[in-house]
Amino acid sequence: MKTLTELTDSTSAATWIPTEQFSDLILEASVCYGDLSGKITAIDYDLKAGQGDTVNIRYVAARTAQTIASNCGCLSATSNTLGEYTIDISKYGDYDYMCGISMFTAGPRLKDSILNEMAKGLAHARDAAVWAAIIGGAAATWTYTARMADDALSVVTVGGCCSFVTNLYNSIVSVRQNMKGACLNPDYVIMHPSVARYLYFKDSTYPLANLLKFDGSGNLSEIDGLKVIESGSATAASATSGATMAVVIDSSRCVGEVWGKRPTFTEQYVAECDAYKEVIWSYWGTGRLDPAARGRILNP
Repeated sequence: MKTLTELTDSTSAATWIPTEQFSDLILEASVCYGDLSGKITAIDYDLKAGQGDTVNIRYVAARTAQTIASNCGCLSATSNTLGEYTIDISKYGDYDYMCGISMFTAGPRLKDSILNEMAKGLAHARDAAVWAAIIGGAAATWTYTARMADDALSVVTVGGCCSFVTNLYNSIVSVRQNMKGACLNPDYVIMHPSVARYLYFKDSTYPLANLLKFDGSGNLSEIDGLKVIESGSATAASATSGATMAVVIDSSRCVGEVWGKRPTFTEQYVAECDAYKEVIWSYWGTGRLDPAARGRILNP
């Protein structure tokens, strides 16, 4: 029988100790990460030590040209509206305590795999914060409702699917066009895969097949010129009134992120315990910028 050796305070290494042969495959944890942070943010700013924990993003409001009716009419001096958006950084980290004998008997890939999962966990936390920043704050300037008749576990009938998918598509297009009419440049639509599933349905009555694009792997890549991001950090399909089913953004103005310290691993050997402390820290923050650069599609 295998010897039950504790890897950490809560993780047994018994199944990893090579008393038998193992495949080279290590099945990684199932966690959503890396869909939003660093991909759709307007700024990716590094804050240097000693500069505080807040970054201010200055903005200048749009101006309106003046029309003078009379030949000798004069222009009126008007002051421009100046303002700023702020992003605060917070500490994000993870910590594991690994016993030396467990690391020795299980092999180096064990530590590498756990450190990889720690990094993925941080990436998921950043994505969740970016999504919260996008949908948070005051009511969106561009808000449309799309009826979600089924939750994520329901069996969807053909009529229910296509009635909803048409409404969803039309709402996304309406948000995009209204944002363009306000001189914004919407370029992404973000939704949970359980919402996007409706757009994958193929049926003889399905009206939108030629209006969507799919990549070589069969994933939905574009809707009406908008790049599609299906993120597990977004709101899952539900029948909850007012829930955000999709968001259209102008990524050049919608949300920003700030780094104080990029993810840094530190290992410390605890000699009297024959153990290792594995710690990862980062200083990071995100925040929504221009409120008009986001449009939400909501449940009624």
